[in-house]
Amino acid sequence: METQTFVLAVLVALCLCGLPQRTEGVRMKIPLIPDLPKSFDCRADSIGITYNLTALSGFWYEAARVPNVDVLECLNVSVPDAIEQDQLELDLKYISTVNGGWQYTEEQVNFPWDNDTERGVFKLQYGRIIVTYKLINTDYTTYALVCGYGNISPMPLFKLFTRQRELNQTIIAVIQAVADQQGIGNQIAWEQQSLAKCNASTMATSLGIVIGFVFLLSAYFR
Repeated sequence: METQTFVLAVLVALCLCGLPQRTEGVRMKIPLIPDLPKSFDCRADSIGITYNLTALSGFWYEAARVPNVDVLECLNVSVPDAIEQDQLELDLKYISTVNGGWQYTEEQVNFPWDNDTERGVFKLQYGRIIVTYKLINTDYTTYALVCGYGNISPMPLFKLFTRQRELNQTIIAVIQAVADQQGIGNQIAWEQQSLAKCNASTMATSLGIVIGFVFLLSAYFR
């Protein structure tokens, strides 16, 4: 749990502190990491925030995720500014890399506009598999932090979304350096988001990449 909390703290530091300061021309000052409770549990009922849908609307790009499992690249999510027919509809575009592939994929994910969705708790169900994502922090203009878990895997998930398509390489280097010092650098997957790599190649309709993601987690951490 301490490792998971540290990873979350590093991502929060990235969002709250912005670009690290440079000292002596070449050295970088690593931003202070905010204190977070060591008992952080994404499954807790208290996790999740009530958000302003209008402010949250627009495009978000996945910059990083934990754990480091190769299932997709180039994920971007389009959030609407209004609810239609009591449904929140999210448009997803990404490159599926499952089984070593590289396939451009589009899908739409719908959530009922109920108490859970309003407070940032998004539940996806496919048969007996349930994947829950929770919005835990956002400033609406720069970043959004999401945690998650599946009912077939004990391993929690963390995702960092940014408004900026590609994260500044200096920020990535600082965060990675901190994580490497703690021996957990290999747990962070930095998302590919360059236009050159993320252009559509072949179209596909997905039955749900998040379901495959949880299956892989279950096998990976068994």
